[in-house]
Amino acid sequence: MPNNNHTRRKKDSARLIWDSKPRRAPNPKDIEFQTAEIVIPNPHRDQTKISYFTEDLTRPEIDKSRTNRLIWGDNLLAMQTLLAQGYEGKINLIYIDPPFWTGENYYASFVIEGESVTKSPSVIERLAYKDIWVGGIDSFLDMLYPRLQLMKRLLADNGSIYVHCDWHCGHYVKVMMDEVFGKGGTEGGKSVPGFRNEIIWHYATGGAGKEEYAKKHDNILYYAKSGKYKFYPERIKIPRTEKALKRAQNPKGARISSDDILKLPTDIWEIPALNPMEKERVDFNTQKPERLLEKIILASSDNGDLVADFFPGSGTTLAVAEKLNRRWIGSDFSKVAIQIIRNRLVNQDAKPFLIENIGNYQRQMIYLHGARIYEMQRIILKLYGATPRKDFSDMGVRKAEDGVTELVWVSYPDRPVPAKKVEELARRADHLDGRGFKRLVILGWDYEYNYNELLAARKRAEADKWNVQVVSKNIPPEVYEYLKKAKSEEEIEPLKEKIFFHEKPYLKVLKPMIEASSDKAKVTIGIDKYVLFDIPIEKEKERLKVRAIARDNFAALLDYWAVDWDYDGLTFKSEWQAFRGFGKRVKTVPTKTSKELGRGREYSIAIRVVDVFGNDATAVVDVDLRRV
Repeated sequence: MPNNNHTRRKKDSARLIWDSKPRRAPNPKDIEFQTAEIVIPNPHRDQTKISYFTEDLTRPEIDKSRTNRLIWGDNLLAMQTLLAQGYEGKINLIYIDPPFWTGENYYASFVIEGESVTKSPSVIERLAYKDIWVGGIDSFLDMLYPRLQLMKRLLADNGSIYVHCDWHCGHYVKVMMDEVFGKGGTEGGKSVPGFRNEIIWHYATGGAGKEEYAKKHDNILYYAKSGKYKFYPERIKIPRTEKALKRAQNPKGARISSDDILKLPTDIWEIPALNPMEKERVDFNTQKPERLLEKIILASSDNGDLVADFFPGSGTTLAVAEKLNRRWIGSDFSKVAIQIIRNRLVNQDAKPFLIENIGNYQRQMIYLHGARIYEMQRIILKLYGATPRKDFSDMGVRKAEDGVTELVWVSYPDRPVPAKKVEELARRADHLDGRGFKRLVILGWDYEYNYNELLAARKRAEADKWNVQVVSKNIPPEVYEYLKKAKSEEEIEPLKEKIFFHEKPYLKVLKPMIEASSDKAKVTIGIDKYVLFDIPIEKEKERLKVRAIARDNFAALLDYWAVDWDYDGLTFKSEWQAFRGFGKRVKTVPTKTSKELGRGREYSIAIRVVDVFGNDATAVVDVDLRRV
């Protein structure tokens, strides 16, 4: 009897095998997205296009199926969530530019301006993403393989996927893609799903080879999910004129003459890499040129199709998809990437889009890495240098550098820290262990709106009873990287020097100014003060320089701030935005803005601030226009 398993596998016998290779594809989980911000770059143009539907009047929701989406979080969880929400077979084109297994870290540059001409700008670099794999090629493949399996499920039957790689790992990725999507080719004169071509992106930049041939190209692996895939070669070899580009984007009914076409495309693309002075540069180390993505999107999708990038980085795929009238989804774990992409899309006057987090994200990440909540709280306490208490799993004790013994509390995952809870903890700290503690340190994943002001108000109300100093710090997202490494108590100790808990910034907003006229009132709001207590720069000289700039001009630290003029208490709708710009175009943001609001009612106006280091601060002010 023949071995059926052997017979079944013989056709695709070449497979990539490594020690830790997953045996099963990841399954969708019951996770939801939480909308962190609805960004409306042009509210005058788009306000009426944002359609809300309600199951009840207290919880308005935006129709996400028709809205572009930028998701912060691990793309494995993001794709599982999309599948669970009905996106299986709905994405027409996927392009990814994942890490290349280079063994390097990659950074994004931020310029901080001095207020006067005598102060030169300071350039800081923030880690954009890591391409260092402690477990070698196995750990890189462990990352990519399950994600490719999910991408295949998300692709429509007429969908295509382009995977960008280079000499570091392209040969591994090619074999993996053959296994997941198929080796392609033809059988019986018919196209077989899978591999279609390998595109060589020849960029011609870089130094000359001295001891070896100079590396002047990347590889882009192009696969189709089925024989129904879309491919329009005539669109991607036309002159870059407005008239010809419109013809290419709308081929139905539009005749493309021989004058428009230079030649049919080949699999070698001569496109220069971006130089530092390019207008589209956003100071992201591995940014790809828009021309490259323009060719891919035009060749393999139609107007209105859904394009996705699950490693968007600088956001080139999303920016080009927006310009070419495609819908898009992007997901990235880097907060630097989310920051840059949001600014880039606002700058190009994009249609409204969502910025989303994964619901219960911290909890899901903890479970994803095989830990439990109480174990994670102990890990965070130890990373902070505190000894966990036996009586309270979320508390520890630490001897600070100034000699003060601190009581340390770790917030519960995915729950913003409320000022009321901190007040309760301060009362407990005042008498705990008989003698009490003089300092309470809060390690929070997130904090409620107006946290600083609400906490200060509670302290003023109980000035005679409040004997504890409260220091509120942020748990950095990098903590997830240490989950797999910290398999035992002993392994946590050397990691303490590599992670930093920075004190939560202080945001104070201006008292609203109101000027009444006829049926409207001009309301002016702004930022009165923004204090960054911890500047996360290792080199002392650079840190002191930035601190001096910020002391004279706190706005130099602000990367982005936005206003929701009618905050509903649930979802932040960004109807006005200010951001610094990129490279040579950086300008310190204004600290005030105004809008005419209808009289006769009350408004809650919300402000969101993001600084150049990625810290996020929020505040809400109430404005009563009933008697104005």
